[in-house]
Amino acid sequence: MKKNILIIHKDDQARREMHDILSHFDFNLTYADDGLHGLYAAKSGNPDLIISEVNIAILNGLEMCKMIRREREIRQMPMIFLHEELKLDYISTAKNISASAFLIKPYLNNSLIYAIKKALKEEDLHVAKNKEPMRYEDCKIPLLAKIQYA
Repeated sequence: MKKNILIIHKDDQARREMHDILSHFDFNLTYADDGLHGLYAAKSGNPDLIISEVNIAILNGLEMCKMIRREREIRQMPMIFLHEELKLDYISTAKNISASAFLIKPYLNNSLIYAIKKALKEEDLHVAKNKEPMRYEDCKIPLLAKIQYA
């Protein structure tokens, strides 16, 4: 069965690079570019895994994860975090909220694949056979025009 992966990253080029790597595997991919959209996608789409940049707009990746951990239905969702530099306080926070991995950019493609396999508890990732890879443009979540702020 296809696993659903939500990727939250502020940089369109970085999302496209991850798409180029992951679209050849048998995953359903969804993308968000800020923490609010990511939180919405996590709650409404119930992905099997979240890969998030730490420094994203509106709600940073670690704060978003803390909010997800408070939601009973999705609190066990595995998460992988990405960051540009080694920041021990970020790594400590990620560990405290049970992150599956914390990758420092630039990471190797193999590191990302290994972290995904570990987070999903998969022995092997299945390559999508006889199928065109998903188009990046088809994987973005729609903008949240109807968000109500309290």
